[in-house]
Amino acid sequence: MRIISDDDVLALTWDEVLGAIRDAFADPKRFVTADRVMLNAAGGGAYLTMPCADAEGWFGVKQVSVLPGNPARGLPSVQAWYTLFDPAGRPAMGGPATLLTRLRTAATSAIAAEALAPRAPRSLLVVGTGSLAPWMAQAHLQVRAYETVWVWGRRREQAERVVAEVLRTFEGHASRPAVEVTDDLEGTARAADVISVATTASVPILRGAWLHAGQHVDLVGAFVRDMREVDAEAVKRSMVIVDDRAAAREEAGDLHYAAREGWSWSDVAADLHEVVRSGARERPKDRPTIFKSVGLAFEDLVVARLLAG
Repeated sequence: MRIISDDDVLALTWDEVLGAIRDAFADPKRFVTADRVMLNAAGGGAYLTMPCADAEGWFGVKQVSVLPGNPARGLPSVQAWYTLFDPAGRPAMGGPATLLTRLRTAATSAIAAEALAPRAPRSLLVVGTGSLAPWMAQAHLQVRAYETVWVWGRRREQAERVVAEVLRTFEGHASRPAVEVTDDLEGTARAADVISVATTASVPILRGAWLHAGQHVDLVGAFVRDMREVDAEAVKRSMVIVDDRAAAREEAGDLHYAAREGWSWSDVAADLHEVVRSGARERPKDRPTIFKSVGLAFEDLVVARLLAG
């Protein structure tokens, strides 16, 4: 069995990852998945197991720990391990999957934005300063040519770290966007064309009152029912697209809270499979769009297969 490292994940290109995940969403029936197993962990955390097999007989399992208190220990809030079996049932690959998870999560959001974000957006706001934040900025920059990227976090020094990490990816490039810290969350949210929220928040950070028609909002936190990143007004005012209807119904905290306050699950406009299959959708002229992601096991499997070669 091959043991991979973070360096192997970093060697993947955005083009090949975006292509593999886009193809997977175009034909999700190629994959067999089971409900993820989740155990509660101390401090509002969780332990998860995510299995998936594909039509060719490859089988993979990701194990994940989500511990919101970890940043205070100098550790990522999300850590993971992946094991991949080949069609003969042999363990083919294993290794840390924390970077794999960041990569596939960011790539999935970028694929949604490719269809749902404005055609010529000028600005991106990244809300959150955890280890996923730089990946979200980098992924969105693969599908739209933003002039400005703002980063907001509760601690300015953490936001500055994210800015520096994003800027490092442009070293040696002739041009790059302006990447800056913002201390004004409300004002920047009102101004941004696209907003990407990647946090472990349990109370709303982004407010519906700040959103306007034509904006695209990307929500990747709140993957269990007692977490939320936006208030119910944001959900009610927006056209909502999810990565998968069944998974969102089970796990999307933002949407569960909104449903308690009068929003209906029947108001989900599409899942990402429908968006990818149909190409660019008609954007609503009178409201924002929200893409709510909870993360799907086949995203991990297709990236693991890229790593296995």
